Amino acid sequence: MNNEGKCIEYYFDSKTFTKDQLVKSIEEAKLEFPNKKVESNLFLNQWGVYILKINFKDKIEYVENFKQKRKNRKVLLLTEKNRKVSEKRTSLLNRRYGQYKKTGEYRPI
Repeated sequence: MNNEGKCIEYYFDSKTFTKDQLVKSIEEAKLEFPNKKVESNLFLNQWGVYILKINFKDKIEYVENFKQKRKNRKVLLLTEKNRKVSEKRTSLLNRRYGQYKKTGEYRPI
């Protein structure tokens, strides 16, 4: 999976747009996504085209948190499974042939 997450790229001709107009378009682009964390980059490529790249940070953080929770859950399940197996193993090793389960109380029929 990409570490960058989702992004949108806008292309502007440097002959028709000025830097001030592009900064204004950046603000408008950020307003289109009010509930998202947005990081914008503006640069001029070798052919004279301004590229406005908008990266969304929410998706990256969500996936990282999801992976961490999933990893923690796997570790907990494995430790729980190992604990149960070790308890079962010790109970089997402590048994003697012909010994019944001790209830601790006597009940007449």
